[in-house]
Amino acid sequence: MRKAKQMFLVVSYFVVFVLGGYAYHVIFQPEDKQSGYLSESDRDKFVHVTKKIDEKFKPEGYEELLQGDVNMLTTPDMILGPQQQELQTSIFGRQKNYIFKNQTNGTVILMSISKRVGAEQEQWQNSIYYSNARYNSPDNDFKAYYANVYPSINAYQYSLEKYGYNVSCVLLSDSTYDKGASDLADFITQVDEFLQENV
Repeated sequence: MRKAKQMFLVVSYFVVFVLGGYAYHVIFQPEDKQSGYLSESDRDKFVHVTKKIDEKFKPEGYEELLQGDVNMLTTPDMILGPQQQELQTSIFGRQKNYIFKNQTNGTVILMSISKRVGAEQEQWQNSIYYSNARYNSPDNDFKAYYANVYPSINAYQYSLEKYGYNVSCVLLSDSTYDKGASDLADFITQVDEFLQENV
């Protein structure tokens, strides 16, 4: 009888050990995935997609000027913390930036693409704009905030998540050029179509 109890205890410990390991894998691994680090396979997918963008994405009217150069605005330590050390798997290894210029209408578009960490979603994230004519004019509702110290510029920003990627685009244009929102919408539509065909 005593041997049976010992055997039962040994088997019980083994089962608990196996179940504990399985639970850790199921419960905690997804949390690691949410911490901002890419898996090796996701990193390979990201490199593959950005290589296609480098080679094939030619939005109408725009030229890309970085041509593979790094353009990364570093994130404060208080936000990323130890991720700053992990160049390949943190935000530094899953984000790539582009600068497009349109010589015809004088607009500049900053585009950033990053690989989603965790479960994929399709969602509009945010949009915002600044118009010099609207928000720095001596002749409208915001005239109390007018000053010639502010730059004469329009800025429009769209950000979305689709196909497992986050895409953020900012269009900058001269203050006299006021159809930036429609130009940015057209640009991001081209990005969406490209990703749909190449992801």
